[in-house]
Amino acid sequence: MRHSLSISLPEGMYKQLKTECKKENANGSEVVRQALRVYFFRRDFARARQKAMIEAEKRGISLTEEEVFKKIS
Repeated sequence: MRHSLSISLPEGMYKQLKTECKKENANGSEVVRQALRVYFFRRDFARARQKAMIEAEKRGISLTEEEVFKKIS
C-alpha cells in the first residue's frame, strides 16, 4: 500500500531537487524515497553503533570505529 505525503521545501532546496531529478532522470518522489532510505540506514547504524559501544565498554573492550562497523555490517 502506498501513501502520499505533502511536504514544503525552501526555494533553494526545491531547485536542488528539480536539478537532481533531471540529472538522475527521476521524479521527486523517487529522489525523496532514496533520501529517506539513506536517512533511516544512517540512523539505524548510529543506534546500533551506540549499543555496541556501550556493551563493549561494559565488558572492558575498546573498539575502533572500523571494528564497530565490521561487527554491525
